[in-house]
Amino acid sequence: MSGIVSIHNRLYTYYDLERDLQELAICYPDSTELTSLGQTLDHRQIYCLRLHGTKGFTKHAVVFQAAMHAREWKNAQLLMMMAERFLRCYGEDILWEGIPYRQLLRHYDVYILPMVNPDGVTISQFGVSALRSADLRQIVSQCYAQDQADGRTTQSFERYQALWKANGRGVDLNQNFPALWDSITTGPSHASYANYKGTSALSEPESKALANLANSTNWTMTISYHSMGNLVYWDFAGNKVAEQSKELAELVTGISGYRTNRSSGKGGFKDYVQIKDSPIPSLTIEVGSVACPMPASEFGNVWNSNQSILAALAAYAADH
Repeated sequence: MSGIVSIHNRLYTYYDLERDLQELAICYPDSTELTSLGQTLDHRQIYCLRLHGTKGFTKHAVVFQAAMHAREWKNAQLLMMMAERFLRCYGEDILWEGIPYRQLLRHYDVYILPMVNPDGVTISQFGVSALRSADLRQIVSQCYAQDQADGRTTQSFERYQALWKANGRGVDLNQNFPALWDSITTGPSHASYANYKGTSALSEPESKALANLANSTNWTMTISYHSMGNLVYWDFAGNKVAEQSKELAELVTGISGYRTNRSSGKGGFKDYVQIKDSPIPSLTIEVGSVACPMPASEFGNVWNSNQSILAALAAYAADH
């Protein structure tokens, strides 16, 4: 694929994302709207690209989000490439299995949140020196000292930062949602590079932004991209939309070749939206077969397995 967003061997940074989002909005002004859901603690935007068929808001919508875990930043590039592919096909009036792409957005909007955790991504890619806030830089250094003392890491500080999974103040965003949050006992009791649930559910600006979005309109589905495992999680304890979520999972695995699995974690975004009032059918798609940060050599396989999923799920939404 060639275009605004392309496969390359270097990092896909927050600034690459900003540039590509702005170029997509310029190239496709009649079918995109670029907004921010809010700012992170280090004053980066949580960007949202809405793909739409009309200027007004439609009644139903689907949301794709990625890079909630910092070291999984390659998934931001994946979502951006998926969005550009969809927009190009929409603009050229191409068919998806006999259905015009333009018809897919007639009654549904698609919301793309490619990098939910830009502060964490910045830490993983460039280290604490790239953070604006001295307080956040100090938090990351304290996390390293405490994780060393607890035996949670034996890595050098440089490698520890590359493996960073949390947000800017050491909270794992995918354990920060009100989905059995109180019963999470497996992670550390302090801020860390990974698995700290935070002081309370929705304590972080990133998780609040996603929760607010999830409660803002009539969502047909949410899709969360993570790494790794080449599998699809579709269930959770108390899932109120299990049948619909499983149907979505079977559609995705039929395209990607991934396997399905139930979810045993707690505090995740998918978990939260499946059990909340007005629940939403949802999936977590785990891409890649090697540990993150994902090497460029792995990305081609990931793209080949996922490039059609946005269109397929939009078509599913349009038919349900």
